[in-house]
Amino acid sequence: MTRAVAAVLVISWVLLGLPEMTSLDVWVHDGLPRPEWLRATAFVVSLVLGPTIGWAFAAVLFVLAWRRRDPRLWKALALHALCCATLLTRFLFDRVRPVEYHLPSYPSGHTVAVASVGFTMVVLLKRGVLWAVLAVLVAGFARIVLEMHWVTDVVGAVLGVTGVGLLAAMLLGLVTSGRELVPDLVRPRRHP
Repeated sequence: MTRAVAAVLVISWVLLGLPEMTSLDVWVHDGLPRPEWLRATAFVVSLVLGPTIGWAFAAVLFVLAWRRRDPRLWKALALHALCCATLLTRFLFDRVRPVEYHLPSYPSGHTVAVASVGFTMVVLLKRGVLWAVLAVLVAGFARIVLEMHWVTDVVGAVLGVTGVGLLAAMLLGLVTSGRELVPDLVRPRRHP
């Protein structure tokens, strides 16, 4: 079942990136109020929750894996790298941003970085899903407020990281089922 969910997420990620933008993107972009205090807050959030956190997390994982000689930490580093690699698809989609910028828009790099860190932490610790979701929501919202991304750029980043992350975590042997990652959020199976 987890493989099927991961496949649906990856397919959704690809399909969501195909149109240049959607009516939802335009509606949110045009309708979202952006007072100066919100833009300033979003700017600070983007400094903290972005690619820097992804690189810092990778560096910490590397040092820990090296010192402890722990194969599980090396696998977690590989998982994080594979999740972050979804960002490279932005050159295939080549979507234009809401503002003029030199890099394509889809998927959101800040959201990919935060989602990759969150997903890897949840896989390693088997808890913290709600904190990871909150961090991704805050980071994604900040990018939309700053007009650096469309809503679908943020949603696509989450779909890509989660789909690729599930497949990679299973292939690396870090999880056997998605149920392991959210044990408190799913009902236990009934056995006849």
